[in-house]
Amino acid sequence: WLPGGFVPWGVVQAVLKGGVFGLAHAAATNALVPLAEDGKIPMQLALTLAGGIGGGFQGYVLSPTLLMKTRVMTNPVFREKMSLIRTTWLSFAIGADVIKKEGISALMKGANVFATKRVFDWSTRYFFSDLFESFFTNVKGAPLTGIEKSLASFLGGIASTCVTLPLDVLVAKMQDAKKAGVAVSPFKLFKDELDELGLSGLRKKYMQGFEARLLHVCLTTVVLKTG
Repeated sequence: WLPGGFVPWGVVQAVLKGGVFGLAHAAATNALVPLAEDGKIPMQLALTLAGGIGGGFQGYVLSPTLLMKTRVMTNPVFREKMSLIRTTWLSFAIGADVIKKEGISALMKGANVFATKRVFDWSTRYFFSDLFESFFTNVKGAPLTGIEKSLASFLGGIASTCVTLPLDVLVAKMQDAKKAGVAVSPFKLFKDELDELGLSGLRKKYMQGFEARLLHVCLTTVVLKTG
């Protein structure tokens, strides 16, 4: 059912997501940009690293809410039609059950992969967006307008999605309700599925949700880069 997993875990994730990233990104930018201005590192590298650091911090903070949301969405109970209040109550119950049966450390299951994914997410968004901005500026020979910067960010979001979508699927598989209490290695999971599905089947499976992910990444990149 649609609200299953969104309330409360998706709501908490949505509320924290931007603020957590913005805080870490601002701190990283304040530390790295002066180094670039002093000529110690390239400015492009400073901006890309700041994006990656913000993404990594965001990943670790949000990983427990992502796990809870995934557990709810992959639990067969939530395929039944229920009221929003009932769904929310059961979502909290699943959270308590995870801690009771698997320990509080279970909330960080898949956190390293998720944080790594967020590093790649945001570093590639900044890298590709700045790359397109530089390209457009060189072609135009003049500063870009707001619309042109937004276009560069949009294209950067497309490139980032193509690079990072498989990691999205991998995180969801590691945090699946069917793997509760089971230690899951991302490399073994990937290898087992490669053996089972073959290269073409694996590519199809790991590119699921491409359109929705593309729209989300492009919009967030445009808003945070040029908004």
